[in-house]
Amino acid sequence: MEDNKVQSMIFSAIDQVITQSIPVLTQDPYRGKDYVYYGQDNMYPEYLWNLVNEVSTLKTVIFSTADYVAGDDAYCTIPGFSKVMNRKGDTLRNIIRWCAKDFLTYGGFGLNIIRNAKNEVAEVNYVDFRYLRSDKKNECFWYSEDFSRRYARTSKALVYPKYIPDGDAPSSILYVKNDVGSTYPIPRYSGAIKAAEIERHIDNLHLNSLENGFMGSYLINFLNGVPDATLKEEIEKQVVSKFAGSQNAGRIILNFANGKDNAADIQKLDITDFGERYKAAAERARTTIYQAFGAQGQLFGDMSASTGFNEIEFKTSWALYNSTVVRNIQRVIGDAFDLIFKTVDSINIDPFTMGDQTDVN
Repeated sequence: MEDNKVQSMIFSAIDQVITQSIPVLTQDPYRGKDYVYYGQDNMYPEYLWNLVNEVSTLKTVIFSTADYVAGDDAYCTIPGFSKVMNRKGDTLRNIIRWCAKDFLTYGGFGLNIIRNAKNEVAEVNYVDFRYLRSDKKNECFWYSEDFSRRYARTSKALVYPKYIPDGDAPSSILYVKNDVGSTYPIPRYSGAIKAAEIERHIDNLHLNSLENGFMGSYLINFLNGVPDATLKEEIEKQVVSKFAGSQNAGRIILNFANGKDNAADIQKLDITDFGERYKAAAERARTTIYQAFGAQGQLFGDMSASTGFNEIEFKTSWALYNSTVVRNIQRVIGDAFDLIFKTVDSINIDPFTMGDQTDVN
């Protein structure tokens, strides 16, 4: 009798769908293309950009730091560039902010330099790093807003040579990166990408839990008999695709049993510490992201972990972040403009004012 009961209840546990959705930063020449693929599908910078925009902690750190780098104002000492840097009217401060944002997001930035008929620098334009591809030695660059595998043909992209200070190319690209050993740079927060994904998935989980009311775990009893292996697998796939994973917030157990004809019974299996589990994971993810940038969350308005963060500690944290991160990026951008104009101190940046606290030397 006991054996019959066991045979009549065949359980199938469905784990949450865990996919390896984090792309790998491969850098390989692709047959038929002159540039090196930026990631396995040539869309790695697109992944990083989406990650930044969908993870609030990451976005706050990057965009706030870009503001810090741009300072309260910026000036160019080269005649003819005191107000704007190109015919579009972009100011130096805006270009610095955009370059800093790309340097923090991707690990590099690009500038398009245009010369006039006298072979003098006439314009400096920001180039969105997301749309740049390079040959292996960073001597030739392709620009396209669609580098997908299907559509990005070399013939559809704009091609630019490398910027050479004493060169004569009418339009060229100055390509700056934080890693000289590879074609494409590695973002500073590469070690925290998994933490950023955790924050993104926890946000999705909570949103969909509210929308779908599918919190916790569930037991679904199918009481119209035990299907064969093929049909059971198909049912499992359909349930997984509709209900499992972070976007549906729950783990589901299927029970196939002989019972009431054409009926399914759903039982909720409460998880009492659901909120605390994900709260701890979210806090750890935020901390990991801050650590990747060498920053304290309080510098970006995150007081969730504050334990009496006083004014002195704030000044100390800002001074450290300013000297180790902000100023370093300012120097990188300053060196780029010095290379363009073949001089030193071609730009000046007024230090960013943190509230009523001025720059700390």
